[in-house]
Amino acid sequence: MLIPSHNLFIGQKGKIIQLNFEDESTKNRLVAMGITPGKFIELVHVSPFGDPLVFKIGEKKVVLRKSEASKIFADVPYKIFNLLECEIGRYEIFDIKGGRNLVEEMKSMGLYEGVNINIIHKLGNKIIIEVEGNKQELGRGRATKIFCKKVE
Repeated sequence: MLIPSHNLFIGQKGKIIQLNFEDESTKNRLVAMGITPGKFIELVHVSPFGDPLVFKIGEKKVVLRKSEASKIFADVPYKIFNLLECEIGRYEIFDIKGGRNLVEEMKSMGLYEGVNINIIHKLGNKIIIEVEGNKQELGRGRATKIFCKKVE
């Protein structure tokens, strides 16, 4: 699956497939930094306001603007969605981004990293999921903080 590198999740790796820069000087600068097709790229840090982004390419760390990262396309084995973006189907929870209270509340509902869930219904801003045989209802706010990858 080919995605722009700014859509990588922290810790997710992908193989650089193409650089879509119209400006040759920017493309040459990034190539000189070691950003070339065939190398692996990993998102390691996102600044508090979402820009710039820090990537690991080989053993080097590179800071890129989000606009530059959006033009670097990487092949990843899976894409990570927040729960609100997911369609009906089976998913594995990859991460929960929230405060300690949210994480603890989700754990008490059986939602934590590595758990498989089944999205069985979406009603506007509410999502009904099944976790280990129990149905849970989540609102939009909580759903946007739970990140999942599709399970085939």
